[in-house]
Amino acid sequence: MKKYLVILLMMLVGTTTTFAEEGDKWAGVNLSYGINNKFKNFGVGGKLQYEVKQNLRLEAAANYFFKRSVSDEYGDYGASMWDVNVNAQYLIHVADKMNVYPIIGPSVMTYKTDGLTGFHTRIGVNIGAGWEYELNDEIKVNFDFKYQYLKDIDRPVFAIGASYRL
Repeated sequence: MKKYLVILLMMLVGTTTTFAEEGDKWAGVNLSYGINNKFKNFGVGGKLQYEVKQNLRLEAAANYFFKRSVSDEYGDYGASMWDVNVNAQYLIHVADKMNVYPIIGPSVMTYKTDGLTGFHTRIGVNIGAGWEYELNDEIKVNFDFKYQYLKDIDRPVFAIGASYRL
C-alpha cells in the first residue's frame, strides 16, 4: 500500500506546475477567525510571501486578534492576542490560475487577559491547508485553514485574504 501511495505522490509532484515562479514576492492582508474553548475572536493581519523554488513558498505573517470577553473556571475577563507565523507552503496547481497547498511552520502567540499581569507567550506549530486564485497578474485571493498546536491554546484558525505581487 505504501508503495502505491509513494508512486501516486511522485506522479502528482512530477506533473504539477504553478503560476508562481522562483523569486516571486507577494504582500497581503488577512481577515482571520480563531476558535478555542476559551478564545473565539476575529483578527486582522499582514503577510509576505516569497517563492523559494518553483512550487515552494515561504510565508511570514503576523495577526492581531481583537479583545473578546471570555468566561471560564477563572471567571469573566477580556482577552486579546497576536501571533507571528513562518509557514512553508507547497503549491499544487489544480486549475488555471488556481492552487491548493499544505501549510506547516512554527507559530508564536502572545495574549493578554484582564486581571492577569503581563503577557503570556506560547510557542507551537501550524498545520493546515489553503486555496488561492489569481485574479490577474498582480492580485490573488486566498482561503486558509490551519490548526495551531500551542500549549493550552490549541485552536483552528480560518483566514481569507488578498495579496499583491511586488
